[in-house]
Amino acid sequence: MPAVCTVLVGTRPIVVTAAGELDIATAAHTEAIFTAASSGTHPEVVVDLRQVTFLDCAGARPLTAAARRIHEAGGRLTLLADHPMVVKVLRLNQLNPHGASSTGGADPAHHPPAYPPSPRLCDYRCRPLTEEC
Repeated sequence: MPAVCTVLVGTRPIVVTAAGELDIATAAHTEAIFTAASSGTHPEVVVDLRQVTFLDCAGARPLTAAARRIHEAGGRLTLLADHPMVVKVLRLNQLNPHGASSTGGADPAHHPPAYPPSPRLCDYRCRPLTEEC
């Protein structure tokens, strides 16, 4: 299933909702969306990945680049994710996703920023990919 992204502009924060697969086939499309959403001074962006069914390194690369841009501009990025594989890929890319399936909405006030990474409790370089912390 290809990725489908919706963007709520004119709101603060900007909310980007992605569904489907974020991989090499969709990376250029999502890169353009995340670049537009993360532009400006002090951008506030919420990326809702709760409907994403697959994420690989190529799909995470646009998110990582957007996280850096937002951080450098003094903004805030909140990632909402609850699929275990999506959460794992985000964490391996030093992004801090937050499962928000019980909150009922993308309220960034209830979630710490996704970037820069918080102190890591686990060292993923020394653990098998299937092992949970």
